[in-house]
Amino acid sequence: MRIPLRFLLAPVALALPSAALAQQEPVVEAQVVPLAEWNQDELYATGISLDELIGAEVIGPEGDEDIGDVENVLFGPDGQALAVVAEIGGFLELGDTHVSIPWDQVEVMDGGDEVRVPVTEESVRDYTLFSDAVVSLGDVQEVQQVSGDNAGVVGTGPRVWRATDLVGDYARLLDGGSLANYGYVEDAILRDGRIEAVVVSPDVTWGTPGAYAYPYSVGWMPGTGYYDLPYDRTEVEGRQPFEEDRLAED
Repeated sequence: MRIPLRFLLAPVALALPSAALAQQEPVVEAQVVPLAEWNQDELYATGISLDELIGAEVIGPEGDEDIGDVENVLFGPDGQALAVVAEIGGFLELGDTHVSIPWDQVEVMDGGDEVRVPVTEESVRDYTLFSDAVVSLGDVQEVQQVSGDNAGVVGTGPRVWRATDLVGDYARLLDGGSLANYGYVEDAILRDGRIEAVVVSPDVTWGTPGAYAYPYSVGWMPGTGYYDLPYDRTEVEGRQPFEEDRLAED
Protein backbone atom coordinates (compact mmCIF):
# COMPACT_ATOMS: atom_id res chain seq x y z
CA MET A 1 0.00 0.00 0.00
CA ARG A 2 1.37 3.40 -0.97
CA ILE A 3 1.97 5.65 2.03
CA PRO A 4 1.15 9.33 1.31
CA LEU A 5 4.33 11.36 1.26
CA ARG A 6 3.07 13.82 3.85
CA PHE A 7 2.96 11.10 6.51
CA LEU A 8 6.60 10.03 6.14
CA LEU A 9 8.64 11.13 9.14
CA ALA A 10 11.59 13.50 8.95
CA PRO A 11 13.69 13.30 12.15
CA VAL A 12 15.78 16.26 13.20
CA ALA A 13 19.32 16.35 11.81
CA LEU A 14 22.60 16.45 13.67
CA ALA A 15 24.55 19.42 12.34
CA LEU A 16 27.73 21.38 12.75
CA PRO A 17 27.54 24.97 14.04
CA SER A 18 25.71 27.37 11.74
CA ALA A 19 28.84 29.44 11.18
CA ALA A 20 30.58 26.49 9.55
CA LEU A 21 27.55 25.88 7.36
CA ALA A 22 27.43 29.51 6.29
CA GLN A 23 31.07 29.46 5.18
CA GLN A 24 30.62 26.57 2.75
CA GLU A 25 26.95 26.76 1.76
CA PRO A 26 26.58 27.55 -1.94
CA VAL A 27 24.72 30.72 -2.88
CA VAL A 28 21.71 30.21 -5.13
CA GLU A 29 19.85 33.20 -6.51
CA ALA A 30 16.07 32.93 -6.73
CA GLN A 31 14.53 33.84 -10.07
CA VAL A 32 10.86 34.75 -9.98
CA VAL A 33 8.86 33.49 -12.96
CA PRO A 34 5.85 35.73 -13.70
CA LEU A 35 2.68 33.64 -13.41
CA ALA A 36 1.18 35.35 -16.45
CA GLU A 37 4.08 34.06 -18.58
CA TRP A 38 4.22 30.56 -17.12
CA ASN A 39 2.86 27.75 -19.30
CA GLN A 40 1.78 24.58 -17.49
CA ASP A 41 1.35 22.54 -20.68
CA GLU A 42 4.93 21.25 -20.48
CA LEU A 43 4.29 20.07 -16.93
CA TYR A 44 1.35 18.00 -18.10
CA ALA A 45 3.29 16.62 -21.06
CA THR A 46 6.47 15.45 -19.31
CA GLY A 47 6.07 16.11 -15.58
CA ILE A 48 6.44 13.48 -12.85
CA SER A 49 4.67 13.71 -9.50
CA LEU A 50 7.12 13.51 -6.61
CA ASP A 51 4.31 12.24 -4.39
CA GLU A 52 3.79 9.35 -6.82
CA LEU A 53 7.51 8.65 -7.02
CA ILE A 54 7.79 8.15 -3.27
CA GLY A 55 6.58 4.62 -2.64
CA ALA A 56 6.98 3.58 -6.28
CA GLU A 57 8.01 0.01 -7.01
CA VAL A 58 11.69 -0.54 -7.74
CA ILE A 59 12.42 -3.13 -10.41
CA GLY A 60 15.75 -4.66 -11.38
CA PRO A 61 17.69 -4.14 -14.63
CA GLU A 62 15.76 -6.86 -16.46
CA GLY A 63 12.49 -5.14 -15.61
CA ASP A 64 10.70 -8.29 -14.53
CA GLU A 65 11.34 -8.39 -10.78
CA ASP A 66 10.05 -6.14 -8.01
CA ILE A 67 13.03 -5.69 -5.69
CA GLY A 68 11.90 -2.86 -3.44
CA ASP A 69 10.32 0.57 -3.03
CA VAL A 70 11.42 4.19 -3.31
CA GLU A 71 11.71 5.74 0.16
CA ASN A 72 13.01 9.22 -0.66
CA VAL A 73 14.71 11.38 -3.27
CA LEU A 74 17.73 13.60 -2.59
CA PHE A 75 18.07 17.00 -4.26
CA GLY A 76 20.81 19.58 -4.71
CA PRO A 77 20.43 23.31 -3.97
CA ASP A 78 19.12 23.99 -7.49
CA GLY A 79 16.35 21.40 -7.22
CA GLN A 80 18.24 18.85 -9.33
CA ALA A 81 17.62 15.25 -8.28
CA LEU A 82 20.84 13.60 -7.10
CA ALA A 83 19.83 10.15 -5.93
CA VAL A 84 16.95 7.86 -5.04
CA VAL A 85 16.95 6.22 -1.62
CA ALA A 86 15.27 2.83 -1.89
CA GLU A 87 14.54 -0.12 0.35
CA ILE A 88 15.82 -3.17 -1.48
CA GLY A 89 15.22 -6.79 -0.52
CA GLY A 90 14.39 -10.23 -1.74
CA PHE A 91 17.84 -11.33 -2.86
CA LEU A 92 20.04 -10.33 0.06
CA GLU A 93 21.18 -12.68 2.80
CA LEU A 94 20.89 -9.75 5.21
CA GLY A 95 17.26 -9.12 4.31
CA ASP A 96 15.92 -5.69 3.40
CA THR A 97 18.47 -2.90 3.22
CA HIS A 98 18.57 0.73 2.07
CA VAL A 99 20.62 1.97 -0.86
CA SER A 100 21.29 5.28 -2.60
CA ILE A 101 21.11 5.09 -6.39
CA PRO A 102 22.44 8.03 -8.46
CA TRP A 103 19.65 9.72 -10.36
CA ASP A 104 21.36 9.25 -13.72
CA GLN A 105 21.10 5.48 -13.18
CA VAL A 106 17.37 5.59 -12.45
CA GLU A 107 14.76 5.13 -15.17
CA VAL A 108 11.36 6.47 -14.14
CA MET A 109 8.51 4.51 -15.72
CA ASP A 110 4.70 4.68 -15.87
CA GLY A 111 4.56 8.29 -14.77
CA GLY A 112 6.46 7.58 -11.56
CA ASP A 113 4.70 4.37 -10.49
CA GLU A 114 7.84 2.31 -11.16
CA VAL A 115 11.57 2.94 -11.38
CA ARG A 116 14.13 0.66 -13.00
CA VAL A 117 17.58 0.52 -11.42
CA PRO A 118 20.79 -1.40 -12.23
CA VAL A 119 21.02 -2.93 -8.74
CA THR A 120 21.69 -6.66 -8.62
CA GLU A 121 22.76 -9.09 -5.92
CA GLU A 122 26.32 -8.72 -7.18
CA SER A 123 26.35 -4.90 -7.34
CA VAL A 124 24.14 -3.90 -4.40
CA ARG A 125 27.11 -3.05 -2.16
CA ASP A 126 28.18 -0.39 -4.66
CA TYR A 127 25.10 1.66 -3.79
CA THR A 128 25.99 2.82 -0.29
CA LEU A 129 23.79 5.43 1.36
CA PHE A 130 26.90 7.62 1.53
CA SER A 131 27.00 7.92 -2.23
CA ASP A 132 29.44 10.06 -4.20
CA ALA A 133 26.48 11.84 -5.81
CA VAL A 134 25.68 13.35 -2.43
CA VAL A 135 29.09 13.71 -0.82
CA SER A 136 30.62 15.37 -3.89
CA LEU A 137 28.74 18.61 -3.15
CA GLY A 138 31.12 19.22 -0.26
CA ASP A 139 32.19 17.84 3.08
CA VAL A 140 29.22 16.18 4.71
CA GLN A 141 27.92 18.54 7.37
CA GLU A 142 24.64 16.87 8.21
CA VAL A 143 23.67 13.27 8.80
CA GLN A 144 19.95 12.63 8.67
CA GLN A 145 17.87 9.51 9.13
CA VAL A 146 15.70 8.95 6.09
CA SER A 147 12.06 7.97 6.32
CA GLY A 148 11.06 4.38 6.91
CA ASP A 149 11.67 1.62 9.40
CA ASN A 150 15.37 0.97 9.97
CA ALA A 151 16.20 3.23 7.05
CA GLY A 152 19.62 4.12 8.39
CA VAL A 153 21.43 7.37 7.84
CA VAL A 154 22.48 9.16 4.70
CA GLY A 155 24.97 11.97 4.31
CA THR A 156 23.26 15.15 3.19
CA GLY A 157 25.91 17.82 2.72
CA PRO A 158 25.41 21.58 2.33
CA ARG A 159 21.88 22.28 1.07
CA VAL A 160 21.36 18.70 -0.04
CA TRP A 161 17.80 17.95 0.98
CA ARG A 162 15.13 15.28 0.78
CA ALA A 163 11.78 15.20 -0.96
CA THR A 164 10.10 15.01 2.43
CA ASP A 165 11.68 18.34 3.41
CA LEU A 166 9.56 20.10 0.77
CA VAL A 167 6.38 18.09 0.34
CA GLY A 168 4.38 18.45 3.52
CA ASP A 169 5.71 21.95 4.24
CA TYR A 170 3.38 24.89 4.84
CA ALA A 171 3.19 27.61 2.19
CA ARG A 172 2.92 31.39 2.49
CA LEU A 173 2.52 34.22 0.01
CA LEU A 174 2.54 38.00 0.02
CA ASP A 175 -0.57 39.83 1.12
CA GLY A 176 -0.43 43.59 1.48
CA GLY A 177 3.36 43.62 1.62
CA SER A 178 3.75 40.95 4.31
CA LEU A 179 3.77 37.15 4.30
CA ALA A 180 0.46 35.42 4.99
CA ASN A 181 -0.35 31.77 5.60
CA TYR A 182 -1.62 30.28 2.35
CA GLY A 183 -1.76 26.49 2.39
CA TYR A 184 0.10 23.22 2.21
CA VAL A 185 2.67 21.87 -0.28
CA GLU A 186 1.07 18.59 -1.30
CA ASP A 187 3.30 17.72 -4.24
CA ALA A 188 6.17 18.81 -6.47
CA ILE A 189 6.53 18.17 -10.19
CA LEU A 190 9.80 17.06 -11.78
CA ARG A 191 10.88 17.60 -15.38
CA ASP A 192 14.18 16.35 -16.74
CA GLY A 193 15.28 15.37 -13.25
CA ARG A 194 14.71 18.82 -11.75
CA ILE A 195 11.87 20.24 -9.67
CA GLU A 196 9.87 22.46 -11.97
CA ALA A 197 6.85 23.28 -9.83
CA VAL A 198 5.27 22.94 -6.41
CA VAL A 199 1.60 22.07 -5.98
CA VAL A 200 -0.10 23.89 -3.12
CA SER A 201 -3.50 23.20 -1.59
CA PRO A 202 -4.82 26.50 -0.14
CA ASP A 203 -6.21 26.64 3.36
CA VAL A 204 -10.00 26.51 3.63
CA THR A 205 -10.07 30.18 4.66
CA TRP A 206 -9.02 31.15 1.13
CA GLY A 207 -12.23 29.71 -0.31
CA THR A 208 -10.48 28.24 -3.35
CA PRO A 209 -10.85 24.44 -3.42
CA GLY A 210 -8.37 22.31 -5.32
CA ALA A 211 -4.60 22.48 -5.68
CA TYR A 212 -2.55 25.00 -7.64
CA ALA A 213 0.85 24.72 -9.31
CA TYR A 214 3.52 27.40 -9.01
CA PRO A 215 7.04 27.63 -10.45
CA TYR A 216 9.60 26.21 -8.05
CA SER A 217 11.85 28.84 -6.49
CA VAL A 218 15.46 27.71 -5.94
CA GLY A 219 15.77 30.31 -3.20
CA TRP A 220 13.81 28.07 -0.82
CA MET A 221 15.73 27.06 2.31
CA PRO A 222 15.05 23.56 3.71
CA GLY A 223 14.21 23.50 7.40
CA THR A 224 12.71 27.00 7.59
CA GLY A 225 9.21 25.69 8.29
CA TYR A 226 7.57 27.41 5.31
CA TYR A 227 7.76 27.45 1.55
CA ASP A 228 7.38 31.13 0.65
CA LEU A 229 5.81 31.83 -2.73
CA PRO A 230 7.20 35.00 -4.34
CA TYR A 231 3.73 36.09 -5.44
CA ASP A 232 1.10 38.48 -4.15
CA ARG A 233 -2.44 37.47 -3.30
CA THR A 234 -3.74 39.44 -6.26
CA GLU A 235 -1.55 37.40 -8.62
CA VAL A 236 -2.88 34.01 -7.52
CA GLU A 237 -6.57 34.88 -7.41
CA GLY A 238 -8.55 33.50 -10.32
CA ARG A 239 -5.98 30.86 -11.31
CA GLN A 240 -7.13 27.47 -12.56
CA PRO A 241 -6.51 24.39 -10.38
CA PHE A 242 -3.73 22.02 -11.34
CA GLU A 243 -5.09 18.84 -12.96
CA GLU A 244 -2.69 16.16 -11.75
CA ASP A 245 -4.51 13.41 -13.65
CA ARG A 246 -3.28 15.06 -16.87
CA LEU A 247 0.35 14.26 -16.08
CA ALA A 248 2.06 12.00 -18.62
CA GLU A 249 1.83 8.27 -17.94
CA ASP A 250 4.71 7.20 -20.20
